[in-house]
Amino acid sequence: MAEGIIDKPAYVERLTQALQQKLQGAEVTSEQLRADRYRFEILWRGFDNMEHPDRQRMVWDIADALLDKQDLRKVSMILTIADDDLPKE
Repeated sequence: MAEGIIDKPAYVERLTQALQQKLQGAEVTSEQLRADRYRFEILWRGFDNMEHPDRQRMVWDIADALLDKQDLRKVSMILTIADDDLPKE
């Protein structure tokens, strides 16, 4: 393994793949905040015209169904961003 490259924990890869599968066309990224805690960002056109609580409920339901409680606690936050939320050029 190259120096400075850290493999992401299995739960990060599993959650990323599940979100991409269930939210077709979504751009899902993750960022390590500290130790084994991660933040996820999801940019998805399907969030357009959805209220923020509905977006959050949707993605956290996916995470809750997929991850065990120990891994779920390592997810610091999931940011949900609609195309409409982005500034227009």
